Amino acid sequence: MEVSFLKLILVAGALQGMILGLLLFSRKANLPANRVLAVLLWLLSFHLVLVGFDNRDFMMRFPHFSHLTWVLPSLYGPLVLIFLRRMTQLPPRPSWREGLYFIPSLVVFVLQLPYLLQSAAAKRAYLNDYARSVQDDFGISNQLVNFVHLFFFGLCLLVFRSHQKRIREFYSNLSRVRLEWLGQFLRLAFAIVVLSILVFYARKFNWPVLSSFYPWHFLGVVALIYWMAYRALAQPVLFAGEVEEVVPDGPAIQREPAQEEVAPGDPQRRALADKLVQLMEDKRLYLNSELTVQDLVNILQANRQYISEALNICLGKNFYDFVNDYRVETFQRLCSDPAHQHYTILGLAMEAGFNSKATFNAVFKKKVGMTPSEYVRQIKMSLN
Repeated sequence: MEVSFLKLILVAGALQGMILGLLLFSRKANLPANRVLAVLLWLLSFHLVLVGFDNRDFMMRFPHFSHLTWVLPSLYGPLVLIFLRRMTQLPPRPSWREGLYFIPSLVVFVLQLPYLLQSAAAKRAYLNDYARSVQDDFGISNQLVNFVHLFFFGLCLLVFRSHQKRIREFYSNLSRVRLEWLGQFLRLAFAIVVLSILVFYARKFNWPVLSSFYPWHFLGVVALIYWMAYRALAQPVLFAGEVEEVVPDGPAIQREPAQEEVAPGDPQRRALADKLVQLMEDKRLYLNSELTVQDLVNILQANRQYISEALNICLGKNFYDFVNDYRVETFQRLCSDPAHQHYTILGLAMEAGFNSKATFNAVFKKKVGMTPSEYVRQIKMSLN
C-alpha cells in the first residue's frame, strides 16, 4: 500500500513537472533561462516516473529503461548551472564553454555504454537476479554522480553569491523578488542533493533508520516541483523577460596593475568621489530608475573600477546604496510636500527614482528603520 501511494505521488509530481516545463518552454519572455529550466524539469519528471516504477516486473518488461537513472542525474548539476547563468546573464547567450560542464556526464555515460548497448535479452538475464542488480546501484558510477552533484551545486551557490555582490556595484535598482527566489531554489536543490547522498550511502552501508528513507527522499524533488509551479503562478515576474540584474554592456574593466590597497585619502579617488556627489546632486541622475554605473562611466569618462573604488573607499558605499540613499531622501521630501499629498506611497517611490516596490521597501526600511507606511503615517500625524 505504501509503495503504490508513493508511486502515485511521484507520478503526480512528474505530471506537474512536465506541464510546468511545457509552459516555460512555450513562454517567449526570458526564453534562454526558461527553456533550460524546462529541459531540467522534463528530465526530473522522467526520473520520477522511473523511480515510481522501479521494480523487477517493470524492468523485466522494459529492460532498456534500466540504468537510465544512473545517467540522468549527472545532467542535473550542469543544467542548473547553465540556468543560473541565464538568469544572471552570465552570459545571456549559449557559450561553447558550457559544453565542458557535461564532461562528467559524458564520463558516466561512457561507463554505462557497454550495458546500455546490450540487447533486451541480455539485460533481462542480468535483471533476473534483481537483488544483485540493485546492489550494483551503489557502484562507482553512482558514487561518481554524487561527487558531480556536490561540485556543481556547490559551484552554483558560489556563483549566486558572487552575482549578488557584483550587481550592487553596477545597478541602482534591482528587484529582490527574483534574487530571493533564485537563492531559495538553489538552497532547496542543494539540500535535496545532500539528503539524497546521505540516503544513498545509508543504503550502501545499511545504516539504521536513514536507509529506510529510500525512495521516499524523492518526495523532496516532488515538493520542489510543486513549489516552483506555485511560485510561477503566484509571481509570474520570476520567469518574465525583464532581467535587471545584468552586468551592463560596455568596455571591459581595465584593472590597474597589482599594487597596494588604495588609501582612503587617495587624492584621485577623493576627487572622483566629489565629482560623483556633485553630479548626482546637480543633475539628479538618481531620478532615472534605470541608472547604472556604466552611465556614470559615459558621463565622467572614467574607469568603471575607479568609480567603484571611489564610492567604496571614500564614501563607504557601493553604487546601489549610493544612488538609493538619494532616492530615499527624495521620497521623504516628497512626503512632506503638499503638492504630492494625493500620491500613493508607490507613486511617490516612483517619483523618487525607484522602479520596484520590493526594492523600495527593503531599501527604505534599512535606511530609515521603519516601513514606508509607518513613515507616511508619522508624517501625516505631524502635519495634522
